[in-house]
Amino acid sequence: MHFRNLTTDPINSYMFVASGSKPSSVLRTPLLLAMVVVLAVVWAATCPAVAQTLTVLHNFTGNDGAYPFSRLTIDGQGNLYGTTGGTLPPTYGTIFELSRSNLIGNLLVLLRRTPTGICDFCVDNLLRDAQGNLYVSDAIGGNFGNGAVLKLTPAGLMPIVLYSFTGGADGQYPNDGLISDAEGNLYGTTGLGGAFGKGVVFKITPSGTETVLYSFTGGSDGGEPWGRLLQDSQGNFYGATYVGGGELSFGVLFELSASGVETVLHTFTGGSDGGHPNGDLIADAAGNLYGTTPSIPRSVHGVVFKITQQGVLTVLHTFTGSDGFDPRSGLIMDALGNLYGTTWSGGSSGNGVVYELSANGTLTVLHSFSGPEGELPAGGLVFDASGNLYGTAAYGGTSNYGVVFKLTP
Repeated sequence: MHFRNLTTDPINSYMFVASGSKPSSVLRTPLLLAMVVVLAVVWAATCPAVAQTLTVLHNFTGNDGAYPFSRLTIDGQGNLYGTTGGTLPPTYGTIFELSRSNLIGNLLVLLRRTPTGICDFCVDNLLRDAQGNLYVSDAIGGNFGNGAVLKLTPAGLMPIVLYSFTGGADGQYPNDGLISDAEGNLYGTTGLGGAFGKGVVFKITPSGTETVLYSFTGGSDGGEPWGRLLQDSQGNFYGATYVGGGELSFGVLFELSASGVETVLHTFTGGSDGGHPNGDLIADAAGNLYGTTPSIPRSVHGVVFKITQQGVLTVLHTFTGSDGFDPRSGLIMDALGNLYGTTWSGGSSGNGVVYELSANGTLTVLHSFSGPEGELPAGGLVFDASGNLYGTAAYGGTSNYGVVFKLTP
């Protein structure tokens, strides 16, 4: 099983090689790769933190954005792109760029959100193509207030609305970012809408034509999909739903064939396997999938899991609260099979951590957030070509509107 890249960014499409920690540019391709994504880092009470250097690259002030919840996107030159979740003055929501030449200093606002029906709530992960266009899901904007898919050109003009959801059979509230194929078609999910009101998997052509590939029923097939899709070289999709899957409705992991036939790979029970998965999945070169589940009532404080192509799920780590709490963002993986991620809270100050989970199952806290350097990281991590990690914290910083940070090994 070979997985399509989630973006055409050179850095985001690196395949990591087993001989070292840096990606090889020779192996960059949007068609065949081992997916690399970041996991949430946890403070293990029995495992001391290793020496890492965290640098705050930007403190949001409100005017330039506030409350960054999504994962950053990084291009081949090391420039960072992201979104913030503020809605109205003085806490504006923005789409921003932080250039490599000015990684500590002023941030360039590419689009400032206003409640006009365009980019009302663009807080999902950005997708960047080879021409520098940015694509984003707007959860509540568009012509009907049910969400839209937008394209922002490098010229920085008002975004182009590629498609506005009606809230009916075509879906409602796109919520977790987009992926693309070699022809420039976009794929994503909506949290609600569709034939049964429980969300859809959709395709949108470059000209803006939408096709519903699958409508969830909310039953054994799952409902309310959450997290960015994966696509393999045969056109099959992989993802997770937040609810459905059985009487207790803790969600499922699914495969959707190119012809629209769904196969449930795992039904969560809410017990030791966790439940309500809400982060991006990643895959290794063998086709195994990795992900996280958040903290849920009556059960664990979140887990890191692996599932084989045959549907065998293994819990790689169970969070206890003292070693991290509530992973929400999914994972990334390095050349040696080590996983990296963030937790929403927990750690030495209760404000979240960045962690590494080694291939042999040992968890190490790389950084525990303290407030001035950020609080409550929700968006996950990205690598640069040198192996540095970048991410956002939704709160904290000098104005308590969140930060962009860099973590150097």
